[in-house]
Amino acid sequence: MNYFGHALVASWQLAAPGVVLGAMLPDFSTMCRAKLAGVAPAEVEAGLALHHRTDAVFHDLPVVTGLMRELDARLEGCARGPRLAVAHVGIELLLDGVLVDDAGGRAAYLAGIGHDAELAWAADGAPRFAMLIDRLRAYGVPEDLREPDSIVYRLQRVLGGRPLLRPSDGDLRIIRAALVGQQARVRVAAETVLRGMRAALTT
Repeated sequence: MNYFGHALVASWQLAAPGVVLGAMLPDFSTMCRAKLAGVAPAEVEAGLALHHRTDAVFHDLPVVTGLMRELDARLEGCARGPRLAVAHVGIELLLDGVLVDDAGGRAAYLAGIGHDAELAWAADGAPRFAMLIDRLRAYGVPEDLREPDSIVYRLQRVLGGRPLLRPSDGDLRIIRAALVGQQARVRVAAETVLRGMRAALTT
């Protein structure tokens, strides 16, 4: 799942803001290219553990692997690196575009990004994370994920700095068409995904 989805899952447990932050933190670390160093506060550590449990369940759901295969097929003609990345991350972002309407998830997300925690970062990770969290707080709930064009823009930013994953202009046109075509399928499948997540994480 992507970071908003992780906040939504945390909201099912009425998790404290520190737990919600921890549940999103691995995604935030990737986004700002910062690496945690050492042990985080207990609530954040609990959220980190929830993140990994959630991802393990999510990536094992047949409905999710099916959606990723469908998106991969729509990406025919895209270069191998961006195709592999988008077939995975694109489904997560399209799903977040559905989940942002959930009131509990919205509240948990805002509480999580608003939580200040004592975190230790390697190298120059601290200022990188500070810039990211300030931007997320100013932006609020990522409503833009409802729009494929916004997802393409985000993917371009995330993948553009990685030579093996960087999409060309032609790749971006294929990616946009694939996301537009897959969006309705993700919207229909979202409830099945959430039911599978709840069942696996509450047993």
